[in-house]
Amino acid sequence: MITAIKGAVRRRAWLALALTSLVSSTLSAQEQRWFEVEMLIFSQTPPAALKEHFSAPVTPVKPGRAYDLLTPLLQADISALLTDLPLCQQPAVEPFSLMLQHSLLLPRAMPRSLCIIEPQPQPWQLSHVMQQRVLNTTLPYPQQLAAVITGSGEHRNSPYLADAAALQFSDIASKIRRLPGNQILLHTAWRQAPVSERRAIASRWFAGTNYSQQFDYWGQPLATTITPALVSPLDATMPLVAADDSRQDEMLGNIELLLQQLQANSQLPAAQNSQLDSISADSVLTANQLPDQVWQLDGLFKLHLDHYLFVNTEFNLRLPGQDKLNTIYVRQSRRVISGEVHYLDHPYLGIVLQIRRYEPPQPDTGTKFEQQVLTE
Repeated sequence: MITAIKGAVRRRAWLALALTSLVSSTLSAQEQRWFEVEMLIFSQTPPAALKEHFSAPVTPVKPGRAYDLLTPLLQADISALLTDLPLCQQPAVEPFSLMLQHSLLLPRAMPRSLCIIEPQPQPWQLSHVMQQRVLNTTLPYPQQLAAVITGSGEHRNSPYLADAAALQFSDIASKIRRLPGNQILLHTAWRQAPVSERRAIASRWFAGTNYSQQFDYWGQPLATTITPALVSPLDATMPLVAADDSRQDEMLGNIELLLQQLQANSQLPAAQNSQLDSISADSVLTANQLPDQVWQLDGLFKLHLDHYLFVNTEFNLRLPGQDKLNTIYVRQSRRVISGEVHYLDHPYLGIVLQIRRYEPPQPDTGTKFEQQVLTE
């Protein structure tokens, strides 16, 4: 009797301790406020009186460790599907009936001559026998992204895309489309729990046309491959040899000129000013730091909470020119109020924004856990 009472007391004490920890974790989750952010970005034609000069260098937007909610949606992991596909050069298996016919046609003495006397190496001792399969598990980016981007809406602890039911700017988007010179670039919604400015991490967004096949990140056209004309080898021999000789003569002349300048001035001549020289040292990025794709719109959005909600946006808007890709750099900061619709205006870019309180679904684990403990 006393043993049973002690066991019941232990179970109740353990149950009380478990419920206390569960309640504390639930309270901490409730203290973390979640918000649903809906953003509508569109390009617009500036007034005729505004004359924009595009001589300034491109201001790169550094993605850094920003959240990227679009790339997993556009480039799904297809490695599991690729491993199940057969090899393109895999030979077909010969049917058993054909193998039997071939064996009947062979002379009787032939099998003995085909016998292998020397021992064969084990499979693990063989090297470079099977062709290695190099799988490309990344899908190519589309040339044009859809303006409306939504996700599954399944709640998780990190920022995630909301479903289509969260979009409330459909009427505003329709009115913007009817205005001449306007183009909807991005209409999306996502959910996140904002933190202080020091701990806040931006999210990266890109939309519109993909210019990666025509221009580099700095807006300069990519070198096109010139297809040579179809000429006979005899006719093409002499011009090619003459062209090579002229290039060599020009190169030797440049080297001699540099050597003469070095002997005269004991230093190299000053290089001519170029567009890359105008880029400041703070803006110089390596190839790994720059985005690998050149989108019509590309930038960052950061939301942080310090007694009030604050929004920081930084976008590059690309405008095709005659011989290069012009860039409009837009950077804005605004204090916003939850539930209100805000508009960030720019002559070339407009952003409609609303930040709404969101109550994440509460997991019903307390009752199940209590029933499980009581039944033990």
